Amino acid sequence: MDIQLLFFAAVKDHFPDLKKIEVSEGDSIVHLREILTRTNPGSESILKVSRFAVNQSIVSDDFVLREGSVVAVLPPSSGG
Repeated sequence: MDIQLLFFAAVKDHFPDLKKIEVSEGDSIVHLREILTRTNPGSESILKVSRFAVNQSIVSDDFVLREGSVVAVLPPSSGG
């Protein structure tokens, strides 16, 4: 099943052309993080500390993805 991906800040640099990805039925955020790390091993450290939002709501790592979900990868940031 396909999901749409949105990357922000430093994470965007690791996946400049990735907009959609195919995941298996029942895959969770943990699985998605693993897929993204395999796609670009250099992203592992930033993905470990990033939060994920599905359809504009922050979700936990065990959240199960569904067909057509819009997943935002949100790296840590600091305000100023």
